[in-house]
Amino acid sequence: MRNTFLCTTALVLASGVSASAMDMGGKDVEAGSLSLGIGGYFEVLAGFANVGGPTVVGQDLDGLDFKQDVEIHFSPSMTLDNGLTIGAHVELEGSSGTADTIDEAYMTISGNFGKFILGSENSVGYKMTVAAPDVTHINVNSGSTTAFVPYSGTAGTAGVSVGSDIFRGTLGTTYLENRRNNDAQRISYFSPDFSGFSFGVSYARDGNQDSNGQLDCNAITCDYIDLAVAYSGSLGGGADVALSARWGTASAPVGATDPEVWGVGANVSFNGITIGGSYAEQKDTGLNAQDGESWDFGVAYANGPWSYSLTYIHGENDDNENYIAVGAANPIEELDQVLLGATYRFNSNFAMGGYIADVDFDEQVSDGGAGTGDDVDGTIVGISMRLDF
Repeated sequence: MRNTFLCTTALVLASGVSASAMDMGGKDVEAGSLSLGIGGYFEVLAGFANVGGPTVVGQDLDGLDFKQDVEIHFSPSMTLDNGLTIGAHVELEGSSGTADTIDEAYMTISGNFGKFILGSENSVGYKMTVAAPDVTHINVNSGSTTAFVPYSGTAGTAGVSVGSDIFRGTLGTTYLENRRNNDAQRISYFSPDFSGFSFGVSYARDGNQDSNGQLDCNAITCDYIDLAVAYSGSLGGGADVALSARWGTASAPVGATDPEVWGVGANVSFNGITIGGSYAEQKDTGLNAQDGESWDFGVAYANGPWSYSLTYIHGENDDNENYIAVGAANPIEELDQVLLGATYRFNSNFAMGGYIADVDFDEQVSDGGAGTGDDVDGTIVGISMRLDF
């Protein structure tokens, strides 16, 4: 399957470039002028948090704090005489607290046929997902609430492990990546728009990011394939709709089950109001703490420079982080978040907002729910600023 997919992709790419060269009478294609786009964003969150739960007893995590998320993007591109546009995109992390210096780095080839992306980037399933509307900067879906309420990572005076699969996993988002293979080295194709319809397909040999090593696929999960379709159009009467569906699979080592991920999403907009949500599921990862489901729902309203939203997300998965020896083998952990926010956009580059978030992380000690797990809950009230450049 892998060889067939790769050969087909190589032929498509080669035929596109070769046909362009033939159109030029066999002459060397001269590059047009190269433009170097530099951009990014600087986001600041100021929030007052009230944190509780048995996991953090004896700790003082309350009070006002400031968080930030900064990236600088380098995007060189050029259009060849044959009409092909060749580009690249490199994201430099601007916060010293992150261990990942370069977030994403990939090359693009685009034209009337659509767009290819080659390099470290999310799958088409992730990028084409339609989810619940959310106008805040802290975000409830793949958001930053865990920066104030420690429901992910290590929490408590005993260094308890909680919510280990929050990122790209079912506990905290419907924007899933199969086995959480975030920004793997892959090739993706995005089709042109056909009367509102579009589709995409991705392939990654393995799930590693920024790795030039050749890994042994007899020992790890390989051959990640993702498919996605989307539709955006009008329903008539001033109403618009956006829909998405995605499915992904991979090849597990001999003796293991192939993991799968799938999801659907929908938004309906009319008179400045957007209502929508999404559902996603991950199964057969071979890692119990990654198998589960998530869904979100929200409503937003836009009126001139002002926008408002109320969004809810629920995520759950099997958890074997701490209690696999207690009760049933696969107790459940759940995360519920509600986020209310308003944002004022001064112009296309700068916006300010306010938000209130309620977070509740619950972990069962056994499959029956008896006992107290590593529970964490909290409320955050704050403001935000975002500068896009």
